[in-house]
Amino acid sequence: MKRFLFLILVFSLLPLVSNAEAIKLKNGTIINGSILDRGEYILRVQTSYGPISINQGEVEAIMPDLHRVLLKGGGEFVGTVVDLDEFNLTLNTDSGIVNLDVAEISSMEVYDYESAEKQKKYITKKQELEQAAKEEAKAAQESGGSSSGAAAAAATVSSSGLSFDEDLERVFPSKPEVIEPKITYKYHVHSTQQQAEEPEEEEEKPALTEEEKKQQEQEDALITDQIKKKDTGKNYFAVNLGMMNSSLNLDLSEYGGAEEKISGANVAFSLAYMRKMTNRLWFGGSIGYAMLPGGEFEFPLSGAEKMYVETSGQVYDINLLSNFYLNTQSALRFYLTGGLGYTSSSVEESPSKYELLNVETGEYGWTTQETHSISGGNFNAMFGLGAEYAIDDVNLGFEVKGKYFGFKDELENSSKISVYAMLKINWFF
Repeated sequence: MKRFLFLILVFSLLPLVSNAEAIKLKNGTIINGSILDRGEYILRVQTSYGPISINQGEVEAIMPDLHRVLLKGGGEFVGTVVDLDEFNLTLNTDSGIVNLDVAEISSMEVYDYESAEKQKKYITKKQELEQAAKEEAKAAQESGGSSSGAAAAAATVSSSGLSFDEDLERVFPSKPEVIEPKITYKYHVHSTQQQAEEPEEEEEKPALTEEEKKQQEQEDALITDQIKKKDTGKNYFAVNLGMMNSSLNLDLSEYGGAEEKISGANVAFSLAYMRKMTNRLWFGGSIGYAMLPGGEFEFPLSGAEKMYVETSGQVYDINLLSNFYLNTQSALRFYLTGGLGYTSSSVEESPSKYELLNVETGEYGWTTQETHSISGGNFNAMFGLGAEYAIDDVNLGFEVKGKYFGFKDELENSSKISVYAMLKINWFF
């Protein structure tokens, strides 16, 4: 319920602040607000304290609107909103793109570049000047004054809410150009307690001590680690290579033998694609191949005759998968994995018989019999554990999982559980 209310709040506020900008003046003051009108010489701005008009000549730069996002764990990020959906919030920060899980967000607000008191003082003064200009223009009109100065003042008030000298060219020698340079905003991830301890406004920052520099480097390293592709990428491709352990029961009665049991571990290989739904939950699919354990059996028949049977087999899988990550912000991440799919298996029996080849000479030898194939398919379910270690945008990992599926026909008495142990490598994009 809290998450639902938060989503309503975020989606209702974003359209209101999406057009907001921070206007930096040449005297150092920064005004947060929405630009209502860009005149030739005047900017009309709607602020939280009311609308004001700003001379273009006072403007140094118009900076992009920033948002401060507070996390439930106590940290915060500051940046421009790039994308927002039901699960993820994407911010463009000084250190790059950061992808945040909406469920982990405590609150979101427009970033206040400087103290609100300083802005309020400037805006109040502007509003007083506008009001005085309007009253002066009104008084000039009522008195029947027709001087060019009064007319210019009235025209200016009508268009912008401010009065100027009658010679506008003296005020603005040429139309100023608003330059929007790329601004770098410095910030750090910190706890709520640290945020409360920070001064509201710092005129000059003292030189950092060695210990403070070391702490700042550690914080910067944490930010860098958080924005690696494993946190910002919404897709990954994985290659898995390892072993599958399984057990088969083969009925060799048609060759004159008995039921034989084969067990062991053979090579397994799979490819997977996963798509991020939240920072913790990923969905996707995989295709895989594994070899079933092979066997060699020799047993006597009548007289000097005997039979030799060699077996081999393989398994093909196609699965829907999901991974649930237990610790998303660590370089070494652990997750639960599971899925459903379809398994196709095939076992080949290649018999050879040692028998009498020439009655007259009594010569015996091996003759190859026709190969017999046992194949079938069935649905499967799997569940397991995995771990990944992040190295830039690549993860190295290990998975152990069990798969349940049933053989059919001659193999129906075989074990229905196979165990996989596989190394994996992921690429995030």
